[in-house]
Amino acid sequence: MEKKKGFWSDQWNKYRRKKTIWGIAFDFIFTALLISMLFPTSRKIVSATIIRYSMFQPRQTEDVIYLKDNDFNWYLTGMNGERHTFSEFKGQPVFLNLWATWCPPCLAEMPSIQRLYEEYGDKMVFVLASNEEADILKKFVESKGYTFPIYNLSGRLPDVLSSRSIPASFLISPEGKLLMKKQGAAKWDGNKVKQLLDEIIN
Repeated sequence: MEKKKGFWSDQWNKYRRKKTIWGIAFDFIFTALLISMLFPTSRKIVSATIIRYSMFQPRQTEDVIYLKDNDFNWYLTGMNGERHTFSEFKGQPVFLNLWATWCPPCLAEMPSIQRLYEEYGDKMVFVLASNEEADILKKFVESKGYTFPIYNLSGRLPDVLSSRSIPASFLISPEGKLLMKKQGAAKWDGNKVKQLLDEIIN
């Protein structure tokens, strides 16, 4: 037993002599991250955190695309079971986000969406839509303290608003112009987004 202790003590001393304090701290953090990635729950949290600190503001769409009347004819279900047509929001600025609770990039951008909602929620429409069951969605947003409106998707989205991956976000002007289309996590409460919102709201 003493030999084992002596062996590990020697190895530790050798390691410590080769490393700085910062190097040792980095190794411990890296090891902790690797261990956390072995478990699904902690893996999702760690992945979302890493993505959050590497996000950028989205860019304005270069192509000129306007939604047609048919592009507004699809349905959403609120968390209390109320049925909505997307056309209800026509003529208003709309932020549409497609997401899921199991998606780390979706979780990463949620705090920035919440902050944007707190600042602009009374000036425009926020639609955060998912295919997951209402109970799962409600439990998730309540646990995080999010207050933006969430919906279940009912049926197929029009091609102009469809995406093969999530998160997918769309910023639509009151005239139906697609101002931003972003696949992947983004920082939604940055100055570029706010400046564009101020322009279309005013």
